[in-house]
Amino acid sequence: MPVNKAFYPAGLALALLISAPITADAGDDVKVLLELLLEKGIITQEEFDQKLKVAREKEEIRAFNEAQDVRRANREIDKRAEDERKFKTQIYGQVSAGYYQASNMTRDNLDASGMSDQPKGNNRVGLKVSRELDADTTAMITLESNFSSRTGAVGRDAAATGGGVNPLLDREANFRLISKVYGTLIIGRGPNLQTDLSGAFDARSNWNFGGLKPIARYAGFHSASGINRADRLIRYISPSINGFNADVGFAPGGVPGDVHMATNLYLGGRYKNGPFELGYNHIEARVNAAGVTTQAGVNNRVDFFAAKYTFDQLTLNAGYVISRNPTDPAKALSAISPNGQADVDTFFTGALYRFTPQLSVNGSYYTVKDKRQGGSGVNDVTMIATGLTWSPYKEWDVFVDYAMADRKNGATAAFTIYDSWRPDSGYAATKLHSASLRDQSGVSIGAQYKF
Repeated sequence: MPVNKAFYPAGLALALLISAPITADAGDDVKVLLELLLEKGIITQEEFDQKLKVAREKEEIRAFNEAQDVRRANREIDKRAEDERKFKTQIYGQVSAGYYQASNMTRDNLDASGMSDQPKGNNRVGLKVSRELDADTTAMITLESNFSSRTGAVGRDAAATGGGVNPLLDREANFRLISKVYGTLIIGRGPNLQTDLSGAFDARSNWNFGGLKPIARYAGFHSASGINRADRLIRYISPSINGFNADVGFAPGGVPGDVHMATNLYLGGRYKNGPFELGYNHIEARVNAAGVTTQAGVNNRVDFFAAKYTFDQLTLNAGYVISRNPTDPAKALSAISPNGQADVDTFFTGALYRFTPQLSVNGSYYTVKDKRQGGSGVNDVTMIATGLTWSPYKEWDVFVDYAMADRKNGATAAFTIYDSWRPDSGYAATKLHSASLRDQSGVSIGAQYKF
């Protein structure tokens, strides 16, 4: 059969054009070429229609596949963004340091001065890793440690010597399930409600120097060993119901021969209505209480009541705390061993006034009444403290504070205005470095940075 040589190159070119990838512009070129071939009589109208249909179908398939690829890529990008939004990692903390000068800061009633460690609030560094399970529920792991900016010690009592049993994650090591609807469940080492209330209802912006913390240690309602923090803690915080949050906790203890040792119970809550706020917490703690087998035999029982009210720039607060030791009513008070205090009533009140959002002044009055049998009030403590805080930036506080504690002659229990102060060197670790039996007074100047 004879071959049309004029048609052969044109047909080959047409086949190559139709079989090659076709863009929008290329599709138009194919149509022009087909029209030219039809006009020259090289192809029939039927061949023109068929080949143009094939070219258009290929273009539609290509465009469809390209759109699918774009949609698939967009879905992958959206999924990665959604996963990143739900999974968060946060490193946080705070550090404070400064200079102090104070009287009677040792058992030998010696004056002391120098670089202070954690003069405002406990230094800490922590890691939070959270995952949003759904729109209302988040799972979180929190790991947090205390540290000293003065000596480099890390973990429990880092502001002291850093020696002895010194767990790295002394402040928190727990798992949280946070629900907007059902509340928050915390499991592991961490604070109970007492820590939150003590800080929230103390007018002093300085927690460690002349604040509620030294008073609370002395009176027995602040201690990392089961009072305001606990190992094996199971804590539940309810969602807010008409301004009220219930807060309960249980720390199951148990050692060989005593299944009840270090078993603690916490029960309380907070109420907030506009400028008015109330807080209450009850603690029943068997702290190092060998042989304690009944709830009536706990060796530290605490009832904490507090309230505060804000008038524009002024906030007023007051609180009352009852500490009891049913196991040993004659237990001695102590500034460094605050577990198991007995028959002690504590009253505190104060005010915070903000001149501007960056500048504030505070003042507080604290008194501890020793009601132990035979105590005769000899170990009572009255402390006043005041301070000025300037916050040039949201993360920075610069402060100056003054505190004074009044003691009775013949006191037998040591007290300190400065929580857990230790000198750098040259003093035996067994002595009460910041506590004495006499009046104390001191000034602290420093800065704190939060990150």
